[in-house]
Amino acid sequence: MSIISKIRNKSGLAITFIGISLGLFVISDAMQSNTSIFSGSSNPTDVGEVDGKSISIKEFEQELQKQEDNYKLGNPDQAIDDNTRTQFREQAWNTMLRENLMNKQYAELGLVVNNDELADLFYGINIHPQVRQQFADPNTKEFNPANVLQNLKSINENGDEKIKAQLKQFEDYVLNETLNRKYSTLIKKGVYVTNLEAKQLYLARTQTAEMNYLAIPYSSISDSAIKVEEKELRTYFNKNSAKYLESENSLKLDFVVWDFAPSHEDSAEIINWANTKTEEFRSCANDTVFVDANSEVKFDITAKPRTSYPDEIASQLFKDSLGAVIGPIFKEGKFFTYKISGIKQDTIFYMRASHILFKVDSPSLEDTIKSMVKAGEILSKLRGGADFSAMAMEHGTDGTKDKGGDLGWFPETQMVREFTEACKTLKKGEMRLVKTQFGWHILKLTEDKTKKLICAGVIERTVKPSEKTSRDAFNDANQFAASSTNEKDFDANLEDKKLTKRTAETVRESDSYLPGFTDAREIVRWAFNAEKGDVSDVKTAGDKYIIAVVKDIRTKNKASFDASKSRSEADFIKDKKAEQLMEKVQTAMDGGATTLDALSKKLNATLNPIGAQSFDNINIAYVGPDNIFIGALFGSKPGNLNAPFKGESAVYAYTLNKINTAPEIKDYSQYKQELEGALKQRVEFSFLDALKEIKGVTDMRYKFY
Repeated sequence: MSIISKIRNKSGLAITFIGISLGLFVISDAMQSNTSIFSGSSNPTDVGEVDGKSISIKEFEQELQKQEDNYKLGNPDQAIDDNTRTQFREQAWNTMLRENLMNKQYAELGLVVNNDELADLFYGINIHPQVRQQFADPNTKEFNPANVLQNLKSINENGDEKIKAQLKQFEDYVLNETLNRKYSTLIKKGVYVTNLEAKQLYLARTQTAEMNYLAIPYSSISDSAIKVEEKELRTYFNKNSAKYLESENSLKLDFVVWDFAPSHEDSAEIINWANTKTEEFRSCANDTVFVDANSEVKFDITAKPRTSYPDEIASQLFKDSLGAVIGPIFKEGKFFTYKISGIKQDTIFYMRASHILFKVDSPSLEDTIKSMVKAGEILSKLRGGADFSAMAMEHGTDGTKDKGGDLGWFPETQMVREFTEACKTLKKGEMRLVKTQFGWHILKLTEDKTKKLICAGVIERTVKPSEKTSRDAFNDANQFAASSTNEKDFDANLEDKKLTKRTAETVRESDSYLPGFTDAREIVRWAFNAEKGDVSDVKTAGDKYIIAVVKDIRTKNKASFDASKSRSEADFIKDKKAEQLMEKVQTAMDGGATTLDALSKKLNATLNPIGAQSFDNINIAYVGPDNIFIGALFGSKPGNLNAPFKGESAVYAYTLNKINTAPEIKDYSQYKQELEGALKQRVEFSFLDALKEIKGVTDMRYKFY
C-alpha cells in the first residue's frame, strides 16, 4: 500500500500540479489583458474573458472553493494562509483557461490521451516524469511499474473516497500535461527553416568587409550641453510615439508610509514579560503546559542533537543539567527562553572537528605521496605550536578554509567512513593525518564527541507594537488621508509634514508588492480601480500603513508621455547630438576635406582600418555595438566616401574597401539546425501569448483580489 500512503501524504499534489498543466501560461506570470479599466471593460462582476466567454466572479469563486476543498481533504488540520490562497487563485484561473481555451484547441486538432496511453504513462514503457518521481521507492529511489499497477488496483478496489479523488486529480494532471506537451510539439513541428535562411546565417558569419572609418561618438558631447525645452520634447515624442508604446497596463504611484514599529514602551513591556515568564518557567512543575500556555509555539517533545539548536544556545544547553533555564535571549525580533526538559542518548555520535584538506592532483602514486608529504610538514608545524586556523586559511583547498577549517558539529553518518572512524579515535584537541577520496586531511577534534540529545521547552514571543502604538500610527495616517483629497493636497501635505515620498515607477495589475514593501496587494488592487490623481485611504502592507496617489496610468499599446519622458528625452538628446556632429562633419567636407584622411585631420578624429568585419558581429572597434552602421556598411558600394552617417552610437565617415566573399559550401544543415532550434524554443515560449491575443484572453482578477 506504499502508493496509498504516498498519495495520502501528498494530498496537495494534484492541487499544486493543476497550475503546471498549462505549462507556459504560468511562465508569463500575469496574463496580458486586452481590455480593462483602461479601455472600458464590460461587466464589473467578471474576473476575465476567455475566447469570447465571460468568467464571472461567482464561477471563479466556485472553482477556487474546489481547489481549497481538495487541499483540505489531505490537510484537514492545516490552515490556509494568504500565500497558499494566492496559489489557489492562480490554479483556479489556469483550470478555467484550460477548460475554456486549451480544451477547445485540443478538440479542434484531435489531440487525445486514451486509456491505453494513460496506462503507459503510469506503469508502461513511457513513464511520465512526475509519476516516476512521486512513486519511486523513497529509500532506493528505484521505480517499479509493476508495483504502481498493483497499488493503483488496490486503491480502486479498497481505497477510501478521499484517496480515490486525489488519485483522480493526479491522473487529470498527467493527462492535461501530456495534452499540453502534444500541443506544444505539434506547434513546433510547424517550424521550418529554408536553405536560403541557413545560407544567410552562414554568410553573415563568414562574409567580411574591409573598411576604413572614423567615428565621433555621441558621448563626446555632454548631455548638459543639450538644452531640452518641454514643448520641443513633446513634439519629438508625438512624432516618435510608436517607439514608446506600452507593452502592458501599469501605473505609477507615489506613496507615504507609517511604520508602527514597537515603541520604547512596547519593548520595555515585553522585556518585563520575558523576564517574569523566565522566572516562572524555572520553577513550573509542567513544562509542556507552561509552554503551550505562554509561547507562540507549542511544546516540542522531540529530543534533538545540538545541531538542531542555535550555536549560542547549544553550547549552554548541552553543558547544563536537567531543569536548567537559559534566557531570555533576544534574536531577530523575538525573545526566547529555553529550559532543559529532557535528556536522552542517541545511537550515533555527534562530533565537532576542523580539518585542512590537501587535494591530490591525480590518482598517481607520485602525486599521492607529494600531497601526503606536504600535509605531514604542516602537521609537524601544528604540533610545534602553529595556529590551526591560520594554517587552514593558508593551505586549505575546500570551502572550510575561510572558516579556519571548522566543520562545525556533524553526525557520524554525515562524513565518509575514513573521516568518521578517525574522529572516533581522537580525543578533544588531538590531531592526525587521514586519507579519503577527497585527498589528505589534517584532522583535529575540537569538541568531545557525544550521543547526548536534549528536549528543550522554548518560550518564544515576538516583539510587536502595542494596540496603542498601532492606533496612534493609524490616527496620524488617517488625518493625512482626510486632508489629502487630491494629488495637489497629497504633495502639499508631504512637504508640510516633512514626510518621505516614495515612488513605484511601474506597478502591474498582478503585483502584490511595492518597492521595499511586501504584502501590498490591497493598495495595488485599489490603484487599478482608481483614476489618475486619486488618493487612497489608509491601506495596510504588512506592519505598515500606506497612503498612495495615482500619478500616471499607462495603457497597453498606447504611448504615455509621462511614462516615457526619460526615454524620449534621452533619444531627443542623442538626436540633437547627432545633428551637431553631422553638421560638424559636413562643414569639414564643404571646406575641402573630401577624403577620409583629410576629414580625420580636420576633425582631429582617429582613422581606423578594419580588415574583417562580419555582418553577424554588431560591435565596432573603439565604438561598441551599432546595428545601424553594420547594416549600412554591407549595403554600401566599395570605394565611395560615405559621410556624414548617423549611426546608433556615433556619427561616422567611412569607405568600404571590399567585401571578402565567403567560400561556397554544399551543406548548410548545421546552420539550418541551429536556426530551427532557436525558432522552436522561441515558438515554445511565445505561441501561448499569441493564442491568448487571438482568442481575447482578459484577466481582471486584480479588481477583486
